[in-house]
Amino acid sequence: MFIRVHLWLMIRVVSALTPPEGAAIIPAMKILLTGATGFIGRRVARLLAARGFELRCLVRPGSDRTPLAGVEYEPAEGDLTDAKSLEAAVDGCPTVVHLAAQTSPVPAGRLAAVNVEGSRTLARLAAKAKAERFIYLSVLGKPRPWAAAARSKLAGELAVREALPATVFRSAPAFGPGDHLACPLLARLRRGWFVSTFTGQGTWKTQPIWADDLAECLAAAAAGGRAEGGARELAGPEVITVIDFWDELARALGVARVRVHVPETVLRLGGFGLARALGRADYLRLAEFFICQTAAENNHAPVLLGRPLTTVREGVARMLGTAGAAPDGGRKEGQGSARP
Repeated sequence: MFIRVHLWLMIRVVSALTPPEGAAIIPAMKILLTGATGFIGRRVARLLAARGFELRCLVRPGSDRTPLAGVEYEPAEGDLTDAKSLEAAVDGCPTVVHLAAQTSPVPAGRLAAVNVEGSRTLARLAAKAKAERFIYLSVLGKPRPWAAAARSKLAGELAVREALPATVFRSAPAFGPGDHLACPLLARLRRGWFVSTFTGQGTWKTQPIWADDLAECLAAAAAGGRAEGGARELAGPEVITVIDFWDELARALGVARVRVHVPETVLRLGGFGLARALGRADYLRLAEFFICQTAAENNHAPVLLGRPLTTVREGVARMLGTAGAAPDGGRKEGQGSARP
């Protein structure tokens, strides 16, 4: 008797899950992801694909796509400066997650073309295609006047919000294996030099967020989580100074270094120009971190994650124990561009 009942229940369950003959099967929601090969984008892509979403990734022709190895996705070749490619990319995607950006130091015209006008065009085309959700990754804080890349991201945020009711996430600096923050600093500390230069006074408040935590927040929002329209802040669990961040890295490595502080005035008078002339993009990126207030007033990350965030100490420990963390600050094969 028990066996008969058990078989009957199994048949009923299978029948309930099997659509009637001729019935339409509802496909998984299609999501357009820009910046999918970047530092944050590749993490978001893997999370969304693992959750069963149909993923379309905007990729530049000839770009390195090895960061997406093993991820099932539809490539949409294009560029933020090519409106026709963007129109084709957004077609049929009710959700757009826009992470792509020019983050390396380039002329102001290029920053505006990609981060501002490119974002504006993508948002307008998404609105035209009747996209239901548009997520834009912006920056947290008020960048200094010389921080051109960060300021262009904020300008891009305004352009997007003029085009449609977007969900904007203003993120604190993210750190993790392959980043442009902790990895270059770890490389400096590992060189064995007794003295290390330090940009600015180091008293600015910051709230670094673990890269995987940030990716989970964005994936949750894309999946239809608790993310309304408007702007939200995403940051780590601790408000610290940039000196605290530096000291945590040194503590994890077990080294002691004398810091020589380089005033912001010196950098404005010639340091930034010299760094650009020498092609030292790492110095320029670090300067944007060291001389900017990037602490959240109302951190939305715990709401999206529903779990404790990763602390700086926990994240650094994982980095030092992770193969392929690229502690030299350079890109390992397959890390893609510097875009998010």
